Amino acid sequence: MTVSHPPVRKREIFGWAMFDFANSSYTTIVITVAYSVYFTQLVAPEGSSDFLWSIGVTLSNAIVVLLSPFVGAVADDSGRKKLFLFISYLACVTGTAALWFVMPGMVVLGITLFVISNVAFSFGENFAAAFLPEISTPENIGRISGFGWGLGYFGGLGCLIAIYPFIRGDFVAANLDQLRLAWPVTALFFLLAGTVTFALLRERAPRGPKRTLTGYARVGYTRLLATLRSLGHFSQLARFLVVFFVFTCGLAAVVYFSAIYARQTLGFTAAELITLFMIVQISSAGGALGFGWLQDRLGATRTIQITLVLWIGVCVVAYLTESKTTFFVVSLCAGLGIGSLQSASRALVGLFSPLEKSGEFFGFWGLAGKSAFAVGPLVFGLLSSLTGSQRLAILSTGIFFVVGLVGLAWVDEAKGRAAAAAWHEARRGEA
Repeated sequence: MTVSHPPVRKREIFGWAMFDFANSSYTTIVITVAYSVYFTQLVAPEGSSDFLWSIGVTLSNAIVVLLSPFVGAVADDSGRKKLFLFISYLACVTGTAALWFVMPGMVVLGITLFVISNVAFSFGENFAAAFLPEISTPENIGRISGFGWGLGYFGGLGCLIAIYPFIRGDFVAANLDQLRLAWPVTALFFLLAGTVTFALLRERAPRGPKRTLTGYARVGYTRLLATLRSLGHFSQLARFLVVFFVFTCGLAAVVYFSAIYARQTLGFTAAELITLFMIVQISSAGGALGFGWLQDRLGATRTIQITLVLWIGVCVVAYLTESKTTFFVVSLCAGLGIGSLQSASRALVGLFSPLEKSGEFFGFWGLAGKSAFAVGPLVFGLLSSLTGSQRLAILSTGIFFVVGLVGLAWVDEAKGRAAAAAWHEARRGEA
């Protein structure tokens, strides 16, 4: 017997995309633009701030790496991805607001609260992505994924505008009280914008039986082992996740250190940083939306190849330039690349995922991505601290994009889609 679901309506797609809008406040303000600079400028001691920031990044992503496949499997078994998404959303909002307590010299507290909020954010990102196969088709998954990423960048832009009054006085001790208000304002933005998702998004996966925590753990590990045993069938997905890990190492370094690089190496003021990232948010939205449209015509792998070539150029020019104006131009190109690369990668995992395993496979996607977010920034932080040169560190990230571009030649998109369809049909036949 098959279970029928109501058709996906545009308002539901909008509701799903609004979670990208909401959580981009966290990535933009805490990870990229403001808290990263606040921590390295005012909280951590000079000389080791880059390394300490990379430790917090690595630790939070290592936790996600260890837990995300299991949590995704439990979410699939219970049929309660929306509940898991809600819990992670509240945890991230709370952890972000609590950053208000971090004062200069409070390195342990600053890292601990960042780790809590970043772990919660990462799980939420995975749970939201796992809804993508349910609300899209192979013909429109690129546009829908791109719409989510694109709308997300406007969320980041909106939150930048909201916190601008608090950071325009620059990242200096004299402006400390105003700077600390930026974190609860970001949390409030995330809280309010995220309510749209929970009002409009449906849970379409079949509801599983109620289990004890031990029962969920047993089923979760059993499903994970079954998935690992089935990787021969999903070989294209396995190949892509390896390639995805490699080029995401480079992307992660840029995300976590771009504002720090602009501040410390090129001498950007707080007002210039805000202006820079406002422009980048718009170009990133354009990249996600434009390349999402392009992906449905050229294919996800070809779209990823184009963006990787763009990223290689960005790293080289960023290494060479000493001009703020040139860095503005480079950042615009980076914005186009970051939106399109993330959107196309998420869509490709969706194409390779049968509905019955979307939570698990996006858990593995999260594992690969968060492993990269643990490694890439750590490499940057170590190189920067050991050599005293952020320029050498930014150039090194280009190697990750080169290796990823070469590795993508071994991923066959048509075979990956066929494997997902065959698995889904086999499960329907068993039902």
